[in-house]
Amino acid sequence: MNILIEKLKQRNAFSTTFLYIIYFLLGMYYPLFSFMRQTVPQYWGQVTLFYHILLILLLAKVLLQKNSVFDWIFLAGLFYLCYKSYQYNYDFYNIFGTMMFLCCAKNIEIKKIVKLDLYIRIVRSVLFLTLPFMGLMINKINVWIGGRTRTFFGWTHANMMGLDFLLLAMDIMYLRKECKKWYDCILYAVFIIFLDKTANSRTAEAIIAMLIVIHLLSIIMQRNWFHKMMVLFTSGAFLLCVGIPFIGSYLYIHKPELFLQHDGTMLSRIQLTTTFYLRNGGFGFYGFPIEDQDCLDMMFSYIGLHWGTAAFIIISAAIIYAIYKASREQHTSFLILLFFFLVYGWAEVAPIYPVYSYLSLLLGYYIMNRKPFYCKRPYTCANF
Repeated sequence: MNILIEKLKQRNAFSTTFLYIIYFLLGMYYPLFSFMRQTVPQYWGQVTLFYHILLILLLAKVLLQKNSVFDWIFLAGLFYLCYKSYQYNYDFYNIFGTMMFLCCAKNIEIKKIVKLDLYIRIVRSVLFLTLPFMGLMINKINVWIGGRTRTFFGWTHANMMGLDFLLLAMDIMYLRKECKKWYDCILYAVFIIFLDKTANSRTAEAIIAMLIVIHLLSIIMQRNWFHKMMVLFTSGAFLLCVGIPFIGSYLYIHKPELFLQHDGTMLSRIQLTTTFYLRNGGFGFYGFPIEDQDCLDMMFSYIGLHWGTAAFIIISAAIIYAIYKASREQHTSFLILLFFFLVYGWAEVAPIYPVYSYLSLLLGYYIMNRKPFYCKRPYTCANF
């Protein structure tokens, strides 16, 4: 029995290390994707094959780890959802990657994932900032997008540059949770100024400004009160993430004059969500395909309408469970990361994809690392 337990521990350790390697390769896929598409498009097929191989390796990680009966049932349900998505919404690879990330969260250490992500963001930023000036990527300077000129160098879009710098700030804040100082905010302010002068990614800039406020409050407030505040903030961010697209669409259908009187990026996203909803006649359990003219930028409009009600239920349940467990176990730093991802989800969908962030790993963390029902001892989590 002891030999069997030891072998299972070794297998779990190997599968976790395997995940860290895959996550690094997924992080490097985005700059490779940009470089190959712009510089040597004839090898585009090989890059796509590389991404598919990484997704298969995620599945291998799930099969290698020690899974309970519930884990296997959960995995089978996710497999069926991915299969149906191939039939209904034609977005198999994206939903498969996200759902595999949920399952791959077993035995991970969030601190190691965040530290690895920080290294990835630094490498990616260096590549995207330098390669265009070497003639190896298209240098996107003063590109007219959204009614303003934006400079985002080698990134595929200005908002992707904003997301990378936002995650840089989030990772640094998380890793410095034990030695945080007020002057850390100077670095975050530099990120805001740099983004404002280049990519002009207003969503990322606003959230980094929120990060500065949260950082200062974590220093000033008593730890217990700060934790309660973050539980409230994260719960509210989730409700708004779900409510903005769907309540907004309801208002757009029944009171369109409210939208005719005002103009703005968020209102246009609600309008696009409503158009998609009306064209498909409502919600689909397995979603609907996105056409060329469609644009579902908000996270839960994308998940609920494109991926379908089934995916919406799974991801919503994962978020609710994560907030509940983190609040019970005083895991404030986890709540802070989730809060910023959810606020970003009000306007953008990118973090749900494995190639852009570790959000799906956070959502699967408490599901895949839950304690047996007979165990009354809480997890040991580092407080903020």
